[in-house]
Amino acid sequence: MTVYRPTRSPYYHFDFTLRGQRYHGSTGLTSKTEARSYEAKVRREAASGEKAKPQITLDEAIGLWWAEKGKFEANSATTKGQGKRLIKALGGGRPLTDIESDDFKKFIARRRGSVTNRGTLLSNATVNREIELAARIWRHVAPDYAVSTIDWSKLKLKEAAERVRELSEEEEARFWAAAPDEDLKAVAEFALLSGQRRTSIITLLWRQVDFDAMRATVRIKGGAWHTFPLTPRLVAIIANQPRVAAQVFTYVCARPSPPRGDRPRRLRGERYPFSKQGWYRKWYAWLERACIEDFRFHDLRHTRGTRMLRATGNLKAVQKLLGHTDIATTARYAHALEDDVRTAMISGESRTIPDPAPRLVSKNGRNPRGSA
Repeated sequence: MTVYRPTRSPYYHFDFTLRGQRYHGSTGLTSKTEARSYEAKVRREAASGEKAKPQITLDEAIGLWWAEKGKFEANSATTKGQGKRLIKALGGGRPLTDIESDDFKKFIARRRGSVTNRGTLLSNATVNREIELAARIWRHVAPDYAVSTIDWSKLKLKEAAERVRELSEEEEARFWAAAPDEDLKAVAEFALLSGQRRTSIITLLWRQVDFDAMRATVRIKGGAWHTFPLTPRLVAIIANQPRVAAQVFTYVCARPSPPRGDRPRRLRGERYPFSKQGWYRKWYAWLERACIEDFRFHDLRHTRGTRMLRATGNLKAVQKLLGHTDIATTARYAHALEDDVRTAMISGESRTIPDPAPRLVSKNGRNPRGSA
């Protein structure tokens, strides 16, 4: 039988061999009659040599995407981990034509119940990024290989609107007073003044800094390049970093560690580039000493965007600095202008609204109109 329905799938699959080449996969149809028509069409295409594409497994597809795209992205370490999770959950040896929407729905259900290293449930946004990676892989190999048809938009979970948390003046004073060391302090100050993302800053290379033109170029989300101007203070922060590696920002190792798959051995007293997550413990300890709650490193970027918009009122300038492709993203910081307008309105009210009309009182202390 060349058309059949697997036990755990609502869709009929096809499986036949033609001239020594195996053709198999999901039809994406729940009707056996329609599935047979679909299978006949695939046979005709295979026989004529038109539109017939070879099979590729999930493991092979991820490997191909990684070699041609993934390893060049700024957040390559994150996407590499996401790819491993997809292989483990869906089966690396399965052809992409066999992996259906229901498989991803089950994957999403399991991931939503996962707990992070900090003891909190995995956010919908994190799960969405993993599904988006799968969609990118499908699109990347689709021109040359057979893949299943999946409506990725129906798999997306609803995400909470991203808050814009600003560091207050009182918090900032405590923040700098509690800084653990000059190395991490430099990274944090650069983030607060430049508004760039954490990964962009710690992967900034010396060759990406133009001291003469006073500008720097960094990798941003999606792998694109973003150039932004440097103020004299930002130039000073960079210039004061020891030039011991290709990366601008490095730290002095306090605790030695053996080699790992993603990095060489660490020796105490030696300088190394910042990893993407290795300094989180020191960051949270810093916030605890400063008595600052509900604050992420990314909120330094939010603080810069909010302060700049409040000072200039120029939404396009903030968009340019932060590297937003859509000004609607930058518009989140408009609350700063709303606060200023509200303050001005309240101030204006106190000067323009007249005092209540005085009550008329007779000489004996009674209201002449006889009312209370």
